[in-house]
Amino acid sequence: MREADIARLIEIRAGFTSQTRLKVEKSGSGYEVGWRLVEVPLETPYDKGEGYDFDDEERRLVMQRLARADSLEEVVIEQATDRLVGMLDVTEESWNEVAWVWNIMMDVSVRQQGLGRELTQRTIAWARQRNLRAVMLETQSNNVPACKFYVRMGFQLVGINEALYTNHDYQRDEIGLFWSYPLKP
Repeated sequence: MREADIARLIEIRAGFTSQTRLKVEKSGSGYEVGWRLVEVPLETPYDKGEGYDFDDEERRLVMQRLARADSLEEVVIEQATDRLVGMLDVTEESWNEVAWVWNIMMDVSVRQQGLGRELTQRTIAWARQRNLRAVMLETQSNNVPACKFYVRMGFQLVGINEALYTNHDYQRDEIGLFWSYPLKP
């Protein structure tokens, strides 16, 4: 990725539609609390649509990460249209020796073609080369397609944050889900 690509990130149509959501069932209290995720159907499919547009603040943050020496930033350009159709945005978090995936987005027009898998594999290889202990990322409980993709790629669910999002409406019901791809035992 180059600095000029950042303004073009809005070309990527990275929304999603989900027929289901992952409902968090909580049991216990205090430090004996437990969670379980259950996939439940939605009456009306959840359509994130334009929800991943890169606004000014997000582009500023990508620019900051691009300037870091410990980042892996890549874009995918569709050859026929010269349009951005994918993006990978990863930084090394040295304090805990992980590669943190800020963004891995594929345009709806190029999904199911292996590009997301390729970018994820590049991230894993990059993290191994840097001798990091894991690749980590966060997604939402209403983005079931992404959750299923990460499971297929070998990621493990390692955390749930019920307070990360505002959850103003039932349809969104976003819960932060944290995933890890372990690189060291």
